[in-house]
Amino acid sequence: MTHILSEITIRNFKSIINETFELSAFTPLVGYNNAGKSNMLEAIKWLLKKTALTDAAFYDKNQAVEMEGKISGISPAILDQLPDNQRTAIQPFLIDNGLFIKRIQALPNVGVAQIRLLVKDTAQIGTVNEWRANPVGLDQAIQALFPEPIHIGAMENSEEDVSKNKTTTTIGKLLAEILGPLQNNYNARVQNALEDVKRLLDADGEDRAPELTAFDTAVNEKVGSFFPGVCIKVHVPTPELKEVFSKGTIKVFENLNPEGRDVSALGHGTQRSIQMALVRHLADIKREAGEQASNTILLIDEPELYLHPQAIEVLRDALKTLSEQGYQVIFSTHSPFTITSKDVENTILIRKNNDQGTHKRHSLKSAITAVAAAHPSQLSIVFSLSNSSNILFAEKVVLAEGKTENRLLPKIIQKVSGKTLGLHKIALVPIDGSGSTKKTIEVLTAMAIPTKAIVDLDYALKESEREGFLLVGDIDVLAIKTHLATIAPAHSINLNNGWPTKTGSVLTAAEAFRMLAQEVAIQVNLSNLKAKLKAHGIYVWTKGAIEEHLGRIPKNEIGWAAFNSRLETEELNVILPDDHNEITDLVTWLIN
Repeated sequence: MTHILSEITIRNFKSIINETFELSAFTPLVGYNNAGKSNMLEAIKWLLKKTALTDAAFYDKNQAVEMEGKISGISPAILDQLPDNQRTAIQPFLIDNGLFIKRIQALPNVGVAQIRLLVKDTAQIGTVNEWRANPVGLDQAIQALFPEPIHIGAMENSEEDVSKNKTTTTIGKLLAEILGPLQNNYNARVQNALEDVKRLLDADGEDRAPELTAFDTAVNEKVGSFFPGVCIKVHVPTPELKEVFSKGTIKVFENLNPEGRDVSALGHGTQRSIQMALVRHLADIKREAGEQASNTILLIDEPELYLHPQAIEVLRDALKTLSEQGYQVIFSTHSPFTITSKDVENTILIRKNNDQGTHKRHSLKSAITAVAAAHPSQLSIVFSLSNSSNILFAEKVVLAEGKTENRLLPKIIQKVSGKTLGLHKIALVPIDGSGSTKKTIEVLTAMAIPTKAIVDLDYALKESEREGFLLVGDIDVLAIKTHLATIAPAHSINLNNGWPTKTGSVLTAAEAFRMLAQEVAIQVNLSNLKAKLKAHGIYVWTKGAIEEHLGRIPKNEIGWAAFNSRLETEELNVILPDDHNEITDLVTWLIN
């Protein structure tokens, strides 16, 4: 693992008023359109390579744009690869192999000479002299550690990136990768060929083409009449090997057009596909041995743009490979296919409002730190591949334990509200047993994602006191428990700690709770219990489980399919004459 830009604080830049972002080698940025994700990518680029900022880059034109960055992982091996003056410039300021830098532009529209670069002085931390002005060699050292980033925008034409050989383009990076081996393997051969060309076309070439000599002779007869003693020769300069490759580009060949076309002749979708294919190939050929002084940052806006789902997965793997082989990859995305469960903890949720401007929500990594008691096995369930994509791209989360909820609630919510879960920006996330409810809510709350849960009656009665949603000794739970003790013998229900257990009982525990829920004597207590837990964002099926509220439908694929089919053609009050108000109230509560 080489060095990376592990943190950046951005102040007064476009929509970002003042926010700190933690970065990893592979950092997805997730947020809705116009949240400021692209601004963050531009800020990273500016921190590492200064350019003069105009008025449009300043959130407040009366304040400076400031960016602070932390470069982590500058090991002794990396330092040894830097020139002496660059190593000397940064070595005194390293803190645990990390370097803190700050770039400042005080006013809009000034020249680059007025943009300041500072470094944090380890000996002056906490004082007014904490930041030192640019030591000699610092800028060059930063450029050595991070060459000019590759920045691929979202909606821009991909033609330039895949057809023009520049240090900032993907094709330029690819040619740079293969130029070295080409020079090593074919230097003598190519040089001999270039010498032949030079002898043929140079003004003083030993084997100069007779056509050129004839041209010179004919023209000089005219020149001599104007300027006696002056003559001219046609000179065709022979390029150096690097110049030859500077003309490198891409030609596209198709079955219907075997002569090849420029990339500019293709549609945006094809251009984007070729562009991302080159990024993937760059990942394939990037095989570094050991640590390196240079780490290129790849900044991409919506790499999935124009690509189909399978191609997005291929691209994701390519970007991941790059992040492990000398590139730091930071990209914005609207696609869950670009993020696996392993990448969720490093994903930054970007949001924007009038008060804070562009800001971040807590990442999963920081949420876990905040909720230290969260058990890893529970988190791996919540943030599995299918769940993580829902959570990261939602404004609200609904947790549901049962399979019936997860099969039927999306259609029910659409039926009642007229909108899909996606339009409500709600993620319906299955949890593995009610025991995960509290920890999952805590983690999502730490991520600033509003969360509600739906639970069966047994959870409300057995777990809600222990997990702190109800006071220990809650009078309604006690009343229900007391009533159960009086009816259990008549129904051959064996109790464990006062609640039904399958062992020694005629009824299963679930059947016993459903039967208990029908008792007239405890209906007020059930209603009170439901209200208390709703105040904590938890909805209780007071009839025991969802199936009882949906007309006792079978808990299997056939039952779920039949219910969803009825939702397509029938009104809810026809399907559920007794419980349609209950279900309507639930949906209203979930979406608000």
